[in-house]
Order: sequence, then structure tokens, then C-alpha cells
Amino acid sequence: MSEQQDVDMGDVSTTEDYLIHYQLQHDPFMARTPGFRFFTPKRKPVLAQLHHMAHFSEQLQVVVGPSGAGKTLLRQAMVASCNKDKVQCVVTSGREQADAGALSRLLCQALNVADTRALLERAEQLHATGMQLYLVVDDAHCLEDEAIQLLVDLSQADSRAAPRVFLFAEESIVEALEAVDMPGDRVWLQLVELAPFSLEETRDYLAQRLEAAGQGIELLDDEQISRIHQHSGGWPGAINRVARQVMMEEIEEPVRPVRQRQAALPVRSLVALVLVGVGVAIAWMMGGDEPEPTRTVISLPDQVATVDVTNAATEGPLLQMPSEAASTLERIAEEPDAEPLVNTNVAREPRVEQPETDSGQLPEPIALPEPAPVQAPTVVAAPEPVAPAAPAGTPPSTPEPAAQVPTAPAATTAYRQADWYRQRAASEYALQLLGTRSRQAALDFINAQPGVADMGYFETLHEGKPWFVVTQGRYAGRAQAQQGVAQLPESLRKLEPWPRSMGSIQQSLR
Repeated sequence: MSEQQDVDMGDVSTTEDYLIHYQLQHDPFMARTPGFRFFTPKRKPVLAQLHHMAHFSEQLQVVVGPSGAGKTLLRQAMVASCNKDKVQCVVTSGREQADAGALSRLLCQALNVADTRALLERAEQLHATGMQLYLVVDDAHCLEDEAIQLLVDLSQADSRAAPRVFLFAEESIVEALEAVDMPGDRVWLQLVELAPFSLEETRDYLAQRLEAAGQGIELLDDEQISRIHQHSGGWPGAINRVARQVMMEEIEEPVRPVRQRQAALPVRSLVALVLVGVGVAIAWMMGGDEPEPTRTVISLPDQVATVDVTNAATEGPLLQMPSEAASTLERIAEEPDAEPLVNTNVAREPRVEQPETDSGQLPEPIALPEPAPVQAPTVVAAPEPVAPAAPAGTPPSTPEPAAQVPTAPAATTAYRQADWYRQRAASEYALQLLGTRSRQAALDFINAQPGVADMGYFETLHEGKPWFVVTQGRYAGRAQAQQGVAQLPESLRKLEPWPRSMGSIQQSLR
């Protein structure tokens, strides 16, 4: 049984993009990850119960849960937490030794005895030295009925030194346990059912997984966490699978190509052009006197307004569009992404009819009033946040202002390094801009931003190799960091910087 199914990693390039996009040291949702700790909510009480029953009870212990419930991790935690000076564990799997004969041979071989009777004698010898024998079977729902009967008989031997038997299985084992031949008045079975995680426990589980990979729960918003919990049912194995799919969706959205608007001629125009071409070809083939050139008019479906500006530069003022249309078109030309203005109050100049002179020339242009100058808005600097008070016993240090993007290019290329990040409060945030394998590439990137304050970089490990991360700013919280993104130059905003807590940075420092 594999309680947490291995997530399909896809091809190497996709996995690399996934890790680089989120700046992860490894895939946090693999079944076996480096630095993963046993998740305690809903599982620690069960672990304590198993140890208690093994010490004070002779009943067969059966842990039941669906696939992906965390039974294998619970079994590993139980074996790892046993006192090696007082417990000897024999661990096997029902998938590998399903029948009674194979299971008996494995147990006897592990204890270096000939048969099951000698196995019970070996258990008594261990008990005499202060040790207890544990027989632990994973995937026990794969065992045949005779193998389950064998384990029940071993656990219920008339001796205080009888082996303690632990089975970790899916719900289907319940039917096999009901068929076990045991006296009806004897209490020989203890059934433990695992429960799924609640929404808050799912959030804590995801946070632990992400922190082990060098990041934090801030990579997922509340809507994504709720969706992960709903689709997984709160079972750890399904949480790993759904969480990775949700994070992959953020970087695998198909890029929609920009459709270029092509000017296509109407069908009537194409037909007219074909007819003209046929007429020219017939005239050429007939030869003789060249025909009088004819004027062909192609009728377009929509009326097109034309303006004659042939001699506008020398003979008169340029004609202008109506005021509303002109202002809207000029705004779109200067700001392609701007929305059209609504309810614009533009005063229309009254149209003055100018009579033509006898000479046929246009009258002198009317001078328009000069527009009032528009003053540039005054830039008001945001107030600097108050630095938190230093804890007792810590020498005072000069507080540093929150990172802001200066309005004028700075003359210095100074940058923050690892010691600066270590001295920051874990609750503070910085904006992560870049990750690279090359230290020089990180420094060149910083030096290319002379107008941006509070730039820095630190070194960490990514897939066992050095990784250099460039950040900007120091913000009191995540919300302030998100607001700081809008203050960055456009070239940096295109990199899609994202807030990262100082606590996660400090954990990943090399």
C-alpha cells in the first residue's frame, strides 16, 4: 500500500518550470519529501493510543482508513517512535506475503526460528529480558483469510509475552475479521478508524509541506485552499495530488495568440476586381487601337469619410475631427490600454460659414485661443512605517525605513546581503524579483536598477545547487508588499514580483 500516491511528475522541463516559478527547493507534494515531519493533527492521538494499547492490552490492533488516509506514514511513525531497548519490531506487507505459508516463513526467518511454536518461545525469551515483540503488517487487507487467522492466533496466545500484532488496512478487511474463528465471549480486536482533516487542518498540512520546500502557505489563497480541501475530502494523499494540480494550473494556462485584425475586402469588391482584370485581358488579346481608358468605380459596403489634405501644409489650416472623437482618438493613440472616456464635456466651437472670395482662395484661418497650461500633480511621499521596538537585552540599532522606489535614480549600487536578511523580523516581507544559478547574473541585475532602493540578494540551495535570489524592499506585512509592487518601474513589474516573508527567507539562507 502506498498511502500517498506519487504525483505524476510529467516531463523534466515541466517540473523544472514548476519549481522555478514558485522558487521551491523540491516538489512539496511528493509522497516522500526531504525534511518532512509527521503531521500530528488527527494522527498523534491515534499514535498514542497504539502505544498505550500495546503496553496494557493483548488485543489485535487494526487501523482502518481509505487509500491516501495516511496509514503508511502512521505505521512508520509508530515503528520509529518505539523504544529500541524495549521493543523488537518485525514489519512486512500483505501485498508481498499474502498467504499464511509465506507470512509464517518470513516471520520465522526474521526471528531466526523454525516454526510458529518456536516464534512464541522466542517472544517469551524476549519478554523475560524486558522486551516485547511487535508484528506490524501494512496493506493487511491484501492478506488471505488463513494469514489473518494466523496473526490472530499469535496475538491471542495464552501468555503475557504473546506478540503484539498491528494491522494497517483499508475498510475491506472488516469482512475478513468477522470470519475469524475466535470465542464469542473473548475481546480480541481493537478497531481504530482514521478521520479526514478539517479545513483548518488541511491549511496547516499544506503550510508544513510548503515550508519544508522553502516557501510558505502564502503561495495559496483562501479560495484555492478551500478547493483543495473540497476535492480531496481532507485525506492527505488526495491533498498532495490536488494541491499540485492547482499550483500547476497557475503556470500552465495556455497563452492565447493575439489575433491580428486583417483588412479583408468585401465579396463585391473582389468580384469587381476580377471583372476589371478580365476586361483588361480581353482588350489586350483583341489588340488594335488602344481603348479609351475607362474609370471603374468599386463600391464599398460601408461609407468611408475622406479628407483632402493635399495642400494643407501650405494653403490653409489642417481640418480636425469633431471634438469628442478627436479627444478619444488622441487618448487611445497615447495610451493604447486606456478605456474610452464617458460623458466627456467638450465645448464645441460654433461652425462659422466663410464665404468664398472672388479669387477662389480660402479665407485666413481663425486663431484659436491657447489652451490653459496643465500643471503636473505633486508627488506626496508615503509616510515611513514605525520600526518595532527592540526586545530586551538586544543592543539598539538604527531603524531602517520601509523600502520605497525612489522617484529619481539613485547614485549608488549598494545592495543587501545575507546578514541583512537574518536581522529582519520574520513577520516582515520583501518582493522577490529574480532567481538564478549565477551570482554574477544576480549582481548585474541589481546594478541595472540604479533607480530602485533596497535591492538585495541571498544565496540558497535549489536541487542541491547554489541558487541566488534577488529581492527588493522591506515591508511591514504582505498587504504593504503587494502595494509596493505598483510602485516599481514597469520593467520590474513585468517580472511579476511576489511577496515573500522574511521568515521563509531566513529558513532558506545557506
